[in-house]
Amino acid sequence: MKYEEIQVKIPTDWKDISISMFQDFKTIEKTEYNNEEEKAIDFICAMTKIKPEQLVRFKYKDLKYLSNKLTNLMSSSFDDKTLIKKVDFNGVKYGFIPNLSSISLGEFVDIEEYCKKPYDNLHKIMSVLYRPIIKERGERYNIEEYKPDEFEQDKFKDFPIIESVSALSFFFRLGKQLKLALLKYSTRKVEKKIAKLKSFQRSGVGIM
Repeated sequence: MKYEEIQVKIPTDWKDISISMFQDFKTIEKTEYNNEEEKAIDFICAMTKIKPEQLVRFKYKDLKYLSNKLTNLMSSSFDDKTLIKKVDFNGVKYGFIPNLSSISLGEFVDIEEYCKKPYDNLHKIMSVLYRPIIKERGERYNIEEYKPDEFEQDKFKDFPIIESVSALSFFFRLGKQLKLALLKYSTRKVEKKIAKLKSFQRSGVGIM
């Protein structure tokens, strides 16, 4: 029987790894397998998008080679400290939130909720932190208004992992400061509302 030729695209650099591939890798790491062969098959399928039934036709030494190559890649390190503010993704230029100190309460609350399981929700977090650039001048830019969307979140499963982990690391470093700033901001808003109500009461103005 003659089999069709199968071309395998093997990621050779972290730049080739998407969020969904990284999430699959994390799931495989936490899964208990009956043997190393089963784990290797799931690992190779996740990283190359080859179907399990296609891998059956591979020689054992080829499977071993692919598994070793991918293991070496995933155990290597990359720069996760440098924030990459602009990313070309699916033919669209996306920008990281230009000024985190002015992040909205809605954005922060969603990110904080998603961060309870950061790697499971990494694509959702990135859909908040990165949005299409609508105006750009030099290094300065504006991004689209935040509107939570499940379809947009799913698209981010193909977002590059280096940019994602770097952005998440950057956000975690500033998280405590942002939370304190937002709490102060919310308190000030409440205080202003109370002061406004008191001024209405003193002036005798009716409140609907």
